[in-house]
Amino acid sequence: MKKIFFLVAVFCITSLFSQNTFQLWNFNAKKGMESAIANLADEQWADAKFKSGGIQIERIDHGDNPWTHRIILFGEVGKLGRVDGDVEAAEWSLFQQKLNHYIEEWGTSYAGRFLSIEGGSWVDYPYVQIYDLKLNDPIAFKNAHDKLVKQTSKTRKDRPVAFGVYDIGGGKGVTHWVAIGSKDFNDLLAQKAIEEAYIKEWAEWGKNNGGATIITNYSLRVLAGYTNE
Repeated sequence: MKKIFFLVAVFCITSLFSQNTFQLWNFNAKKGMESAIANLADEQWADAKFKSGGIQIERIDHGDNPWTHRIILFGEVGKLGRVDGDVEAAEWSLFQQKLNHYIEEWGTSYAGRFLSIEGGSWVDYPYVQIYDLKLNDPIAFKNAHDKLVKQTSKTRKDRPVAFGVYDIGGGKGVTHWVAIGSKDFNDLLAQKAIEEAYIKEWAEWGKNNGGATIITNYSLRVLAGYTNE
């Protein structure tokens, strides 16, 4: 089993984006238990075989997400989770009991899909900023978003950008999300400074996106992740 840095790393075939989905569960870890959670995840999933995609635990870094960590299960629609017979019911129940010892509180849970993505591998840009959005016109926003991503590609280079929808949950007033990959926190801030030069392009985006409100935004990095790769 190969460890990865972000769930979109397995979603590099653009024709399949509408078929890629995810489920996530937020939680607050007990103080000092992060390493124990990572070790437990390795015990549970190091040799796992997934129907598609995989699973990972992510640490919330900066921003206004109230939770400390989240678990994301991702893959093709209808092909989420481990293959039949890869884990026994008793084994899964024991893992849940052990995990609960390290968790202070379970939080909100969401599910959704990827609608578009541009750029290179998220493995190379593992520090990710998430924008949770309320969109008045999702079609107009996607068109404006995709155009802006292409217009800024020269200075963004291979850094990936993804856009998707929350089909279940997502937070109060949240309908969609945008994810932006960077090498690390400093790289993320450097890219924001570079983007300030695109005054005309951002103005066009604001005029044509159909109405968009940023509800929350935060950054994250992966604690542990596993796929079939």
